[in-house]
Amino acid sequence: MALPRKRRYTPALLMLCAGIFSSFVASLTVGNWERENRKTQFQNQADKLATALQQSIDTNLGTLRATGNFYRGSQKVDRQEFEIFVRDFLTRYPSIFAFGWSQRVLAKDRQVFEQAIRAEGYANFQIQERSSQGKMVRAGERLEYFPVTYTSALSNQNGALGLDLISDSMRRSPLKKAGDTGAMSSTGRIELVTTKQLSFLTYQPIYLNGASLNSLQSRRQNFLGVTTAVFQIADIVKAALPELELDNINFYLFDDSAAVKDRFLSFYQSENQQLVTDINREIPVKIGVESLCWKNLVFCTRKLKLADRQWSILLLPTPGYLSIQTYWGAGLTLSIGLLLTTFITIYMMMSLRHTFQVEQLVQQRTAQAKQLSETLKILQQNMEMLDLANDSIIIQNLEDKITYWNQGAERLYGWTKTECVGQYIHTFLQTVFPKPLEEVMAIFLQEGHWEGELIQTKRDGTQIIVASRWTLQRDDLGYIIAKLEINNDITERKQAEEDLRLASVREREKSKQLEQAMQELQKAQVQLIQTEKMSGLGQLVAGVAHEINNPVNFIYGNLTHTNEYVRDLLQLVRLYQQHYPNPDLEIQQHTEDTDINFLVEDLPNMLSSMKIGAERIRQIVLSLRNFSRLDEAEMKQVDIHEGIDNTLLILQNRLKSKQDCSAIEVIKEYGNLPLVECYAGQLNQVFMNIIANAIDSLESRFANDALEQGRLSSRSPTISIRTEMLPPDRVAIRIADNGSGMTPEVQKQLFNPFFTTKPVGKGTGLGLSICYQIVVEKHGGILRCESELGKGTEFWIEIQVRQSASASGDRISGSAFSQNDLI
Repeated sequence: MALPRKRRYTPALLMLCAGIFSSFVASLTVGNWERENRKTQFQNQADKLATALQQSIDTNLGTLRATGNFYRGSQKVDRQEFEIFVRDFLTRYPSIFAFGWSQRVLAKDRQVFEQAIRAEGYANFQIQERSSQGKMVRAGERLEYFPVTYTSALSNQNGALGLDLISDSMRRSPLKKAGDTGAMSSTGRIELVTTKQLSFLTYQPIYLNGASLNSLQSRRQNFLGVTTAVFQIADIVKAALPELELDNINFYLFDDSAAVKDRFLSFYQSENQQLVTDINREIPVKIGVESLCWKNLVFCTRKLKLADRQWSILLLPTPGYLSIQTYWGAGLTLSIGLLLTTFITIYMMMSLRHTFQVEQLVQQRTAQAKQLSETLKILQQNMEMLDLANDSIIIQNLEDKITYWNQGAERLYGWTKTECVGQYIHTFLQTVFPKPLEEVMAIFLQEGHWEGELIQTKRDGTQIIVASRWTLQRDDLGYIIAKLEINNDITERKQAEEDLRLASVREREKSKQLEQAMQELQKAQVQLIQTEKMSGLGQLVAGVAHEINNPVNFIYGNLTHTNEYVRDLLQLVRLYQQHYPNPDLEIQQHTEDTDINFLVEDLPNMLSSMKIGAERIRQIVLSLRNFSRLDEAEMKQVDIHEGIDNTLLILQNRLKSKQDCSAIEVIKEYGNLPLVECYAGQLNQVFMNIIANAIDSLESRFANDALEQGRLSSRSPTISIRTEMLPPDRVAIRIADNGSGMTPEVQKQLFNPFFTTKPVGKGTGLGLSICYQIVVEKHGGILRCESELGKGTEFWIEIQVRQSASASGDRISGSAFSQNDLI
């Protein structure tokens, strides 16, 4: 029976009223939700801006950190190498205004340092500072300086060369902090003289390679200088902005580590997309009552990390930020709600008219359900085939519940199909992923498949490694319906691979131990040979000195009596001449033939010369005995200068002028040294080897110069010997020559046993190796070499004034240098 027309459409009218009411309620709800959503979007934009700025800062600081790694990986970095290394950074990063290297220069080394830079072509170079009028003047006296030694920029910035970075407090404090902590340190804002842009300096401390930096004292002692980068704040900010959407959002950038008056760094105005960094145009902070940041600055503030400083961003949405989309969303919701209500009402009215059509549709769906049932039956048959597979096959639905668990999974894990189907897989099967699960799922959902190795725990607690393959299953419309996971146990294979790797490691370790044992054996052999050699030489020298000393003492002792006898005889001759002025003709003739007057005058001089010669022989004998030091096998306190002078006395003949080489000039600059506790004979051997090598180098170079020029060189061959005290309780002996010098390749092998550059028969290659063992291993000191081809060589010997108790025998020193540590 058909209903009356009015009652037929009553549900549609009720739906229309309910739809209109719901639309207004939804509009108000969406308005509030949109406002909260806008706040969330604002937070996301703030986080993205903070992340982008932090990445921009970290990227720029990474270039400076790379210069520190470059210095740590190099023995010495010259000006050209520094320029080549940083040039690519300057080209790729516009925010980097300039790079620089500032070497630490002690007050006593200032003059030498300035002369060295002038020799590189900077004739007017000097360590400078800015006066109160802003002019560059010569830096005043200080304990140490950090002058800009190398500088590199896309534009010419040599005006900063020589500027002492610690001449003003803004640069001094972060530089000292970098040196004390070993970490990068930055300055506050500075205004560049050339561009008038706000910038900041960051220092990367550089220490002596290989030095221990565990304490503040060791870091200060081994502090060599800093690499410096000048960053322009505006370019760092601009580099972070292109990928961001900052419509209707202004922001300030502040330096929280600076004083209040110096905190402003930049201001971004979204209206005209302008970035202000000029402190003369500093924009005051204005927060309106309607702003999201009213009474909630933390909501609008983000923190940034810049080396040891903290920056902050204050984001301020414009008044139109909330109103632009909030009311639009609410209005759109109301319109959609009313429109949807109208459509639903119309649909209901039409549905009442098409009931018959709906009944036909139900019949069709019933037929489709029957067909689907048959399809599921076929699928069940296929699933039974999969159940017999050896691999573990698991199927999970979208809720991560297990819908299929084959017999392979039962055998592998120990749980039955009944226990697992319908359960969440991670509630009982513990799995360790190679990456965070979120990353794995993101790749899986994006690509539709994933493969990798998993560590899983079986029911009995045993851990296994499986090769896992995941595949997404989709329906005809492309929607995800399940996840297929196939796992294969590879535990035994992985264990075999690990056993093979461990065996390889053990073999490499054995090879390394054998190689080290061979080196120790060779080293002990060299030391034994040299010890026997020096022992025999010392006994020979002592014996020769003793045999010479006896007749010399006899001669020297009789010269005094001879001088008295001669004086008496000469006095007798004078008395004869006085009392017998007219002797016989024969006496007179003999007097004229022998030139008695000359004999009387010259005989005392002759005796005096003989006495000086005998004294000279006694000094040489004493020097030989002091040099051999056979009576000083144990450590004792000796005068280092006496050992050097004895060595020079023994080598005196080699220092004299020769046909093809001028006399070698020895310049001694002795400091005020105390008595030093050491093995005197062994230390004399070190002096002998190094000075003899210096003489060989000088003779070779100046003889070659004479051969090429056909005459002696106008330059004088020179050996400079300098001694000084070093804090806290060490002495340094520096022996330098202006000989031919050495290449870096030769310097790397200088202290290796049997390495020599001399012709066959003129050198064994053991001298400097033995010197290294004596200084470093016997005395716990430092032996290093600085040399430049064509300019000369300097050896630096450094030992303790007082040796520790363990230094009485052979030991391996804790020195910061090894055989290849040549600076």
